[in-house]
Amino acid sequence: MRIDKNKIRELAKLLNIHTVGNAKFELNNLNMTNLEYLLWIFERELQVRKERAIVRVRKTSNLPQVSFDRNSLHEGVRYQVEKLEKCDWAERSENILIMGSHNSGKTALAVHLANCAINSSYKVLYLKLDELFLVLKNKNILQQARITHSRIKGADVLVLDEFLYLDILKPDIELLYKTLMSLNSTTSIIYVANREFSDWISSSEDKYTTQLLIQRAVSSAELVTP
Repeated sequence: MRIDKNKIRELAKLLNIHTVGNAKFELNNLNMTNLEYLLWIFERELQVRKERAIVRVRKTSNLPQVSFDRNSLHEGVRYQVEKLEKCDWAERSENILIMGSHNSGKTALAVHLANCAINSSYKVLYLKLDELFLVLKNKNILQQARITHSRIKGADVLVLDEFLYLDILKPDIELLYKTLMSLNSTTSIIYVANREFSDWISSSEDKYTTQLLIQRAVSSAELVTP
């Protein structure tokens, strides 16, 4: 019986099998049994779907385009980063604190680790702290804020940049505390900061909540100082 390859491709597209639906294939050119060829198709289909998922997650991650220079890291930090690139911390929903001076490569390192997480099939979202506050305060008003808030709740990894950059008013620190604690057991948070904890606490309007926030969220994170 003669088989119409175009018909096979049409059926493959209906079944959402990209490997067959969108690619050339020829059984006669492959030294495989039917079952071996079927396995070959399935394995490549899974790879295609993984690659497409990575593209989708990276597109919606909001990650900035920054270059990461591994050679700029001290030897001890390079070894630490190599371990973090395996993303075991994301599997365990553990946090990372990247702290250093201005222009020390903190954001670039955070984005690099976030990209490693994306390549390992984790959902990632990047926000600066002021952007997070805009989302939290407008999620019931603005559609885009509502969409971003949904992505925050669905993220496996949240990169929170400029974390200790500005002083925060008392109502905002309470809002931040509740938000981060709600994510604590389900989401890994990469904090990027350039101020010492003591400085942030001393300048806060609500020193107790600020200190509690640091103890519960940041102090338990793995510290990286590029």
